[in-house]
Amino acid sequence: MANRGGAEPAEERQAIRQVRLFIEQHGDSRFDPADNVEAKPSPNRAGWRKGEGEEREWLIPPETWKAEICAGLDSGFVARTLAKHGLIERTSDGFQPVRRIGGSSKRVCVVNVRIFAGSDHDA
Repeated sequence: MANRGGAEPAEERQAIRQVRLFIEQHGDSRFDPADNVEAKPSPNRAGWRKGEGEEREWLIPPETWKAEICAGLDSGFVARTLAKHGLIERTSDGFQPVRRIGGSSKRVCVVNVRIFAGSDHDA
């Protein structure tokens, strides 16, 4: 089991790793501050970031979630896997809560800072 990386299915570990890697690689460069409406948008923006430290969240538009973050994976499976581990906000109708960003309401996937906690199967 240690050679496999844990007891979780490999697909779940891959889903968590892929989301974590995207945020690690692009961090502040492609995620604009959600509360700063005066800031010039980042080129090729992937979404927005909100909060600091333990309150940090990444708000990701559904199109970016599907096309970039979950590239090569089933985006619904990735969302369900992250929800199972408490890494994404879940709503009564799915995984896209409405958040205020730059003065308007947008549906986004909200990934929390726990995406970086522990290993893929400890998250």
